[in-house]
Amino acid sequence: MLKRFDAWLDSRTGHRALLHAALYENVPGGARWRYVFGSAVTVLILMQAATGIALELYYSPSTTDAWASVNYIETQVMLGSLLRGIHHWGASAIVVVVALHLLQTLWAGAFRAPRELNWLAGFILLQIILGLALTGYLLPWDQKGYWATQVATSIAGTVPLIGPKLQTFLQGGTSYGNLTLTRFHTLHVLLLPAALFSVIAVHVALFRKHGVTPPDLPAAELERKAEPFYPRQLLYDTAVSAVGVGVIFYLAWRLGAPLEAPADPSSQYLARPEWYFLPLFQLLKYFEGGAELVGTIILPGVAMGFLAGLPFIHAVFSRRIPNLHRVLAGALTVGLMGVGALGALAVSADRSDPAVAALAAKAHEEAMEARRLASMGGVPASGPLNLYRNDPLVWGHRVVVSQCQKCHNPCDTQPYKGSPCLEGYASRAWISRFLRNPRAPHFFGNTKIDDMEAYTGPQESADALTEFIYSQGGRPDVTVALAKKGEELFESEGCASCHTLDGVGSGLGPDLKGWGSREWSYAFIRTPDATRFFGELNEMEAFDHLRLPEEELQAVTAWLHAQGSQPLKFP
Repeated sequence: MLKRFDAWLDSRTGHRALLHAALYENVPGGARWRYVFGSAVTVLILMQAATGIALELYYSPSTTDAWASVNYIETQVMLGSLLRGIHHWGASAIVVVVALHLLQTLWAGAFRAPRELNWLAGFILLQIILGLALTGYLLPWDQKGYWATQVATSIAGTVPLIGPKLQTFLQGGTSYGNLTLTRFHTLHVLLLPAALFSVIAVHVALFRKHGVTPPDLPAAELERKAEPFYPRQLLYDTAVSAVGVGVIFYLAWRLGAPLEAPADPSSQYLARPEWYFLPLFQLLKYFEGGAELVGTIILPGVAMGFLAGLPFIHAVFSRRIPNLHRVLAGALTVGLMGVGALGALAVSADRSDPAVAALAAKAHEEAMEARRLASMGGVPASGPLNLYRNDPLVWGHRVVVSQCQKCHNPCDTQPYKGSPCLEGYASRAWISRFLRNPRAPHFFGNTKIDDMEAYTGPQESADALTEFIYSQGGRPDVTVALAKKGEELFESEGCASCHTLDGVGSGLGPDLKGWGSREWSYAFIRTPDATRFFGELNEMEAFDHLRLPEEELQAVTAWLHAQGSQPLKFP
C-alpha cells in the first residue's frame, strides 16, 4: 500500500530524485563535524517556527491582553510553560549556533570567490535572526520587554537623519502603546519570518550550487576522501541537532521562560537587554552624551560593514597578502572575543553593584506578586496593571509609591531625607521610637514640625504610653490594662497639653482620637491642615478627590493601617 502510494507520489512530484540528490551529494574530503552547524541552525529555526505558531494560538497582541495571554499560556495551557520555554531558549540557541557557524565558515574561507553572494545571504540571515530576537521580547508586554525595547528604539533614534522618524515609526507614535506592540508583533510573526525563509532559500540554493567549502588539501586527496552526504555526514548533523534540541528541552523544563510583572511606564525598572545585546549595551557606557553616536551607530556599523564586505576585501588584497583569509578570520575571531568580553563586563558590573542587585530583587518580587494576584482573581479586562486591585494592600502600596514617596521616602533610604517614613507606621515599634526621638530623620527631623520634646521617662511608662496610642488605631491585639495605664500617663505626663482626644483638636498638635485607624488617616490625607491635625504647622499638601480618587484613598488607608503589624525598615 505504502509502496504504491510512494510510486504515485513520485510520479507526480519526483521526490525520489530530489531525496537521492540530497542524500548522495558528494562531500569533498569526506564528512566532518565542522559541517554540522548549518543543519543545526535549520533545525532550530524550524523548531522556533513550530513553537511560535503554537504560541500564536493563545497570544493576544494588545497592551491590555498581551501579558494576560502569556500568563494564561504559562498557567492554563497544557505544557504551555514548556512550550514557551522552548521558544525562549531556542532563540538563544540560534544565536549561539549562528555564531559558531560564522566562525566555521570564516576559518574555512567560505567567503571567498565564488561564494561571495552566499556569504552575504548568511550575513543578512544573521541580521534577521537578531531582529527576530529583538522584536520577540517585547511581546509579553512585561517590564523587561518594555524597558529593554525602549533602549533599543532609543538607539534607533540616534541614526543620523532618519533616526527620529525611524523611532516614531517603530513605536507607532511618540510613546509606547498598542501600536508599538502590534508593529513589533507584525515584524516578529510576519515580515521577518517571511524574509528569513526567503533568504534561507537563496542561501541553500547557492550552497547547493557551490557545495561545501572543502579543507585545504590537494585535489587528489580531496577526491580520495570524498564520500556521499549519507550516511556519515547525515549522522553527524542529526546527532548535533538532537543534542541541541535536547539541551533546549532540558532548560525549558527546568527553568522555563521569564515573565516579569506587567509593563508599567510609571515604575522604576532596571532596563537590561537579552544577553546577546549586552555587548552593545556595555559599549554605550563608554560613549555618553555627544559621543553616543560612536557607540550606537559608528562602531557597530563599521564592524558589520567589515563583516559584510569580507569577500570583497579579500578579493582586493589577497594577491598581496598570502593566506589572507586566515588573517581576516583571525581578526574577526578576536573581534568576536572582544564582543564576548563586553558582554562579560556588563554582567560583571551588574553583579558587583548592590543597587542593581536590589532593583533586580525588587523586580523579581513584583513579578511573583503579579503572578500571585493573577491567580487570585484573574487579569481584569481593563489591563494587567489593574490586577493589583485584586489585593487592597498591594494596590494601596502601589498608590503610596506613586503618590506619597516623593516626600515619604522608603524607610531604608540612606541617608533618609524625607517626611516621616511609613513602613511600620503606627506599630508599637514606630510609636516607641517616635516618643523617644520625634526629631529623628525617619520621623519629623526633616520637617519644620520640631516642637515636640523627646519622652525621657522610664521605659515602663514609655511602653504604657505606646500601648495607649497604639490602641487608638482599633487594633485587635491591644493589652487593655497597659493601654489604660498609658491613658492615665497621657494626662499626667503632659501629653494632653498639646494633643486632644476629642476628635476636634486644639491646633497645637494632632488630635489623637482614633490615631492610626483608617478613618483618622482618611480624614488627615484629605485635610492635613485642619485644626484637628497640624493646623498652621502643616507642611503636607491636601489630597482631594481629584488628586486621589476615593478608591485609591481607601486602598492607601488599608495599607497604612496594615503597617501597624509590620516591622520597621530603619535602624
